[in-house]
Amino acid sequence: MGVRPAFPATAGKKEMKRGNVVWVNLTDTFPPEMGKMRPGIIISNTDHNGILETVVIIPLSSRAPEIWPLRVRIAVGTKKPSFAIIPGLRQVSKARLHEVIGIASEETTESLFAAATAYLSD
Repeated sequence: MGVRPAFPATAGKKEMKRGNVVWVNLTDTFPPEMGKMRPGIIISNTDHNGILETVVIIPLSSRAPEIWPLRVRIAVGTKKPSFAIIPGLRQVSKARLHEVIGIASEETTESLFAAATAYLSD
C-alpha cells in the first residue's frame, strides 16, 4: 500500500493537458528515483488524461545536466532554469498533481518527445 500525499491535490479537478507544467508530489520513492515536491511536465495524451486516473510526466530539476541529452533544458516559467529529467519519465496518479504553474511551448514538447524517443529506443 502506498502512502497518502502529504499535500492536498488540487489538479485532479482541472483538465490536465499535454504540455502543462504542474507541481507533482513525488514523495514515497526509492533512490535513484526523483523525489519530493517538484515541477513536472505532462506528456501523456490530453484525451487519455481526461479518461484515466493517471498521467505520464517528466520530472523537472534545477540542477545542471549531468548526462546530456538525458536532461533537456526547457523554459516553462519556473523561477529557476529547468531541466527535464528524461529517465525520470513515469506514470503518476492525478492525486499527486497540484496547481498548473506553466505551459510548455509546442517546440519544447516536441524536443521532449524526441529526447524520450531517443532514450527509449535501441
